[in-house]
Amino acid sequence: MDKPSGMDDSSLRKLYSNLIQINQETFAGAEYDVAYHALSAAAHCAASLKEIKYLSQVEQLAVQQLAWIDAHDPEYEHSTQSASKRGHVSVYSK
Repeated sequence: MDKPSGMDDSSLRKLYSNLIQINQETFAGAEYDVAYHALSAAAHCAASLKEIKYLSQVEQLAVQQLAWIDAHDPEYEHSTQSASKRGHVSVYSK
């Protein structure tokens, strides 16, 4: 059976934009796990598109969001501090 070819670039770009919007909305609402997964999905769209600009945007957002979490909610399970206590790095890290 042949593997499907996937979504067309236009659909992936729209999906990427929607996922970034979801990331922003859920992060603003302190739903950090949902925000992270939306950002991760956006990274997959960017990789499928081979779009460096999008990948850079995802990286920049992850860095900014982790910095905010570390400064304002260090007890959150995926903050740098909390992850370090468990011998891990934050999921938001590179």
